[in-house]
Formats: sequence, C-alpha cells, structure tokens
Amino acid sequence: MRRQKIEQKDVVIPYCEGETEISLFGFLKHQYSNGRISFKQPDDLKGVSAFPSFKRKYEKKVKELNFKPARNYEKVRLLFIIDNDLADSAKIKKFLDAEKHLVQLCDPNTEGMILNIIGKPQAKTVGNKDYRKKCKDAFESHFGCKAHKLQNSLPGKTRFVNRSI
Repeated sequence: MRRQKIEQKDVVIPYCEGETEISLFGFLKHQYSNGRISFKQPDDLKGVSAFPSFKRKYEKKVKELNFKPARNYEKVRLLFIIDNDLADSAKIKKFLDAEKHLVQLCDPNTEGMILNIIGKPQAKTVGNKDYRKKCKDAFESHFGCKAHKLQNSLPGKTRFVNRSI
C-alpha cells in the first residue's frame, strides 16, 4: 500500500463502519465543509460487530498510518463513524474516547438516523437485533434501495432527501 503524505495542518481521517456510513460522510462533507479542515478519503472498516473484532481492525489501521515521529502529526485526528445499535457500541466509543479520537455514533443506526431526519422515525417495538433489521427494511421501503446504494439511485447532487414530498 502506498503511503499518503499528510501535510502539517488540521486533517481528519475518517473510518466508517461500512458503505452506508461512507455515503453519509460524503454527503455531510460536501454539504458542510468549511475549508479549514482537510478530510481524507474515508476508509471502510467493512462492518463492525463486537469489540474484539473492532479492536483488531483499529490496530491494523493505526499501524498502517505509521505516525512517527508523533510531533509531525499533532493536528491529525481520526474520526470513527459507527452505528449505536451494535452490541458493543458503548465499549467501542469508550475505547476511542480514551484514545482521544473523534467518534460519531449514528443513533440508532445510520438508516434509522436518516429516517428520523426526514420525519419518518421508527418506533422501537422490538428487540435490538430486530430493530436494526426494521430500520434497514423501512429505509429500503421508503427510498427504494439499500442505504449504501442511495447516492447512485437519486438524480442530481442532492442526496438523502425525502422522495415522498
């Protein structure tokens, strides 16, 4: 893997749980970027479930960055975007907070959060695992595709909009 040169300025390197979070990050970056912070291309963690598997992926990704000497990378921040409905979400967040990284938990999950934003909240009437599936199914029903395919299915530059209006 070819190492990217990172200049000494405010830089955020995002790590996303999966393709859906990468799409959401791309939309938010495009909509709210102010130019003072440089965002690198998001890195796909290819799914996160339990803390031990997350920690292995984390250690591998941090090792690949090879931030030595550390003083040259003081303005580099790592951002982790993960769903809040994973069995170990709280443990993962606690670990990342202790490592002084940026953490964004999508509550309850990315699909549920987007449905809440457009005014289609999903009532939690089932257990956590079934609620995750319920949010994903409701998202697909409303938008006509899985969340990670949404940006490819909508015309123009606007993403994550309410198509029922």
